[in-house]
Amino acid sequence: MFRTFNTPPFTAGRACYTLCGIGLVLSLLMAWPVTAQTTDPALRKEFAKRLENAERRLPDASPDTQALRNYALYPYLQAARLRAGIDGAQGQTDADVAGFLSQNEDALWTRDLRRRWLTDLADRHQWPLFLQHYDAQRANDALRCHRLSALIATRPDVDLRSELQAVWRSGKQLPKACIPPFDWMKAQGWRGAEETALRARLALENGETGLADWLIRALPQAQYAHLKLWLNTLQKPAQHLPSAVRQGLEPQIIFAAFARLARQSTHSASQTLRRMEAICGQPCTLQSPATPGELRREIALNLSWSRKPEALRLFRQIPLAALDERGHEWRIRAALWAGDWQTVKRWTQELPPQMAQRDQWRYWRARSLEKTGALDAARQLYQGLMAENGYYPLLAGERLRSGHTPNDPRRVVDQALQAQIAQGPGVQRARELFLIDRKPWAMREWLAATEGLDADGLFAAAHLASDWGWHLLAVASASRAEIYNDYALLYPRPFKTEVTQAAKLTGVDPEWIYAVMRQESLYDPRARSGANARGLLQLLPTTARAVARRWSRPLPSGEDLYDPPVNVPLGAAYLREQWERFDQRFIFVLGAYNAGPNAVRRWLPEQPMDADAWIENIPYNETRKYIQRVLWHSAVFAWLDSGEPQRAGRYLQPVGPMNVDRAAPGQ
Repeated sequence: MFRTFNTPPFTAGRACYTLCGIGLVLSLLMAWPVTAQTTDPALRKEFAKRLENAERRLPDASPDTQALRNYALYPYLQAARLRAGIDGAQGQTDADVAGFLSQNEDALWTRDLRRRWLTDLADRHQWPLFLQHYDAQRANDALRCHRLSALIATRPDVDLRSELQAVWRSGKQLPKACIPPFDWMKAQGWRGAEETALRARLALENGETGLADWLIRALPQAQYAHLKLWLNTLQKPAQHLPSAVRQGLEPQIIFAAFARLARQSTHSASQTLRRMEAICGQPCTLQSPATPGELRREIALNLSWSRKPEALRLFRQIPLAALDERGHEWRIRAALWAGDWQTVKRWTQELPPQMAQRDQWRYWRARSLEKTGALDAARQLYQGLMAENGYYPLLAGERLRSGHTPNDPRRVVDQALQAQIAQGPGVQRARELFLIDRKPWAMREWLAATEGLDADGLFAAAHLASDWGWHLLAVASASRAEIYNDYALLYPRPFKTEVTQAAKLTGVDPEWIYAVMRQESLYDPRARSGANARGLLQLLPTTARAVARRWSRPLPSGEDLYDPPVNVPLGAAYLREQWERFDQRFIFVLGAYNAGPNAVRRWLPEQPMDADAWIENIPYNETRKYIQRVLWHSAVFAWLDSGEPQRAGRYLQPVGPMNVDRAAPGQ
């Protein structure tokens, strides 16, 4: 919850939301920590520095000590040094790498080294050594093609036709390493027009129109006009779809092209569909998945994603048999947007059984019954949802005006089992790698070490990771064990000092900061998204610097955003700004935080509507789920604080048009 500056927080209701053990071992290991760290921090620091030196190809100031050689991660340093020496490697270096790989076989620290060395051997055409150390299980496309070049060069008696064809018959772009074996394949007469046409077809099926275009250009036009029409139809569907229908192009091709057109322009798609129906006659004989009803469904979907009123009218024209799961979902959402509760009731009744049993549609079925006067039936459905956990049960608790209490079956960690897991060499290496901030390697070690554990073992392992402070790994391990309601494990509160100070600075309730943090980064200070958002609250550097200026804080560098004392206050300040911008509506704040303020502005309805229906109609799947999950996280954190049933009412005031163009504080 947000607070007015210099005033106490308002007091409105809070948000609704085997391995075996031996008795002696158990008695010795009951006291935590079971993984008391025995590594000298100075040794760990020395290792991290030497690893960095190896990767930067810098010399070390002194030889490795015996303690360093005995350190659990020392093989990673050996592998890094060998990787650093590979470029231009000759003679003795090849022998060193070969010896190391032979001694360590398929150990995790050899994998990057093996891939890098094999690539270098291929570049130098050291084919016998390449073949000796090639690992088919770990090979990527480039190495597989290098292997074919190696066999061509060293074993001319081997029949490679089937292997070459298997690689050639790919519907995706392949690396440059595949060009030499493909050229050799052509020289043998194994890559004629039929093989080229086959690969072009596979590329078209895979949506790789660029690759398909390049391949089709090499084919006789008269013989392969079908492929050219296919390509043209995908690239320019409005122009070529009528011809595709007339010439009998396969229904799946027509559907793929039409779906692409519907995403580009529903108006053009509607016009094109009328032309297609005129060509194929009445009734139109197009077959699934491109019947007129299925094509009309694609137009309706795109209209509903834009929340156009025509979507509901068009969905009413679509036969039930033409609806896929998306069609069922979005026609109900279109009815919700229109406030047509009778239609919502009818369409939730027509859901396929596997969809109808989901919490989401049970809730909307109950809402439609409530809205149409069937109160007892609605109440029964709401009460059934209350036994579950999550966003929709939280909403059900609000409809019943009772609030929702998370279902929290208490589990006890098997301390002996946890201790046994902690003793494993792979788990110990994972922890050491985590402590030196080598999380990708640590994750690889952890997954390998816990691969064979049953649910009890994964639960114990999840608590072990949580005790390390690696909460992302704890949640991932619990999910593998299908454990979603151990709230002490899944909802920790690290970085308390930073969160408390940020809450004091901005007036943002700590439970909301934690809810956003959990969803954004799962408490990983070094988290970085594909869009370059960084740190605990996933801030873009440009956004963070703009917020810092408005709040008179030091301008952060990109690296600074990995520092919790920098990241958390700036993230909380940005939340506060969106709170002011969007009339203190937290669901809008979350939408803006995830998708940007402009997206939320586009999604605002012209007339007031129920907030739950508005959330359900957010067209971005990621943002819709983001809002729902953060609301649930907020409720769980509040429940952990109070132990009281949680209400969602303060999030669910009716939403409507508003002026969101005014500047945020400090702008």
